[in-house]
Amino acid sequence: MLRADDMLILLEVARCGTLVGAGQALGLDHTTVSRRLTAVEQELGSPVVIRSAQGCRMTDLGRSILDASERIEDALADVRNHAQRPTSAASLKGLVRVNSTDGFGLRFVTPVLSRLQRQHPELLTELVLATRPVVQSIGADIEIGVGQPSPRKSANVLLSPYVIGLYASREYLQQRGEPKNLEDVAEHSLVFYIEPLMRVTDLTIIHQYFANSTIAFASTSVFSHVEATRCGAGLGLLPAFLADGVPELQRLLPDKVSIQLNYVASISPRVMRRPAAMAVMAELTKEVALRRNELLGIRGRTPPQAG
Repeated sequence: MLRADDMLILLEVARCGTLVGAGQALGLDHTTVSRRLTAVEQELGSPVVIRSAQGCRMTDLGRSILDASERIEDALADVRNHAQRPTSAASLKGLVRVNSTDGFGLRFVTPVLSRLQRQHPELLTELVLATRPVVQSIGADIEIGVGQPSPRKSANVLLSPYVIGLYASREYLQQRGEPKNLEDVAEHSLVFYIEPLMRVTDLTIIHQYFANSTIAFASTSVFSHVEATRCGAGLGLLPAFLADGVPELQRLLPDKVSIQLNYVASISPRVMRRPAAMAVMAELTKEVALRRNELLGIRGRTPPQAG
C-alpha cells in the first residue's frame, strides 16, 4: 500500500538527483531511501527511478506522479503550519544546494549560507562553485549564472547587474605606462577567460572592446585573473566587486570600459515549495540589495534606483 511519506521520498530524490542527497534533506540514511523507493516500485509494478553511479533519473512513470507527490507535500505542510506555534515557524531544516560562479559564490552566497546555518542548526547547506553552468544532475536547488537564465523549465530571478572593469597593477603601469584610450589597450596583453570555454556573450565583450588585444594569461577562475593582474601579467578584465578591494590594482578608463552583465538565479518550480530553499533565496536577495554598490563598482554613493 502506498504511503504519503513514500511519495515525499520520491519527490526529494527527483529534486536532489541522488539517494544520498535525498537522505540528507530528509534526515534518512540513503539505504532507507533506496528501500522505500523499491517499495513504491513494487506497489506500482514498474520502476520510478533509474539508479546509476552518476545519480538518479526519473522514469516516465516517476515524472508522471511528481505533481501528485507535490500536492501531498503541500497538504502535509498545511497541517504542520496549523499545528506549529508561531515561535517554531522560523526553524529551517534539510539540505539546500546552490550552484554559483566562483567570485559571486565566495563573496555573496557563502556569507548567506553561513549565516542561515548558524541561525538554523538543522539546516544543511552546500555550495558548488564553477565558472560555467553545472549540469542539473547534481541536484542544485538554486543555480546562479551570468547572462541568459537556465533553459530548463524554472523560475528565473534577476539578482543584480554587476560591472566588469579594466585593471592593472600600479607596478605594471610604472613599467609599461598607462593606456589613455582603447587604442592604447591594444599595446598591452590581457588577463581573462580561456576563449574556447567562454560563452557567446563573453566573446562579444572581448571583440567589442578589445578586438586587437591578445589574451596572454587565461584561466577558468576569476580569482586567478585577479591574482595574475596583481602580479603584472597584463591588463585584467575583472569584476569591480573583486578588484576594487585590492590595493595594488588601479582601475583604467572607467568611463570607456564599464561592461555590465547580470547575475541570474534559476529555481525549479518544485524547489519553490521548499521553505529552506526559499529562505536562502530571500536572504541572498537581501544580501545583494545591501551590497549593490560593490557589484556596480560604486564607492561611497547611493546605487541607482531600478526603474
